[in-house]
Amino acid sequence: MSKFSASVTVKLHGGPLDGKSAVSYGAVVGSLIDVNHHNYRVTTVDTIPGWTEMIANATWVAKRPLVARSLVVKPKL
Repeated sequence: MSKFSASVTVKLHGGPLDGKSAVSYGAVVGSLIDVNHHNYRVTTVDTIPGWTEMIANATWVAKRPLVARSLVVKPKL
């Protein structure tokens, strides 16, 4: 990709938003985008001849569960 586009229409694959489209500002291959609190990794970005808009594909990335840490309270003396 030689230039950034103002808007990139991204086709989402996998996860809860499978088959839906989203618009991302300047998406590039390998970037992580957040769509309604779900992570998607951009896999391809293509130009449309004669158009200034670009289209892309993205796959769902499962979020890692948070690890609970124990909280140690130190008493004040």
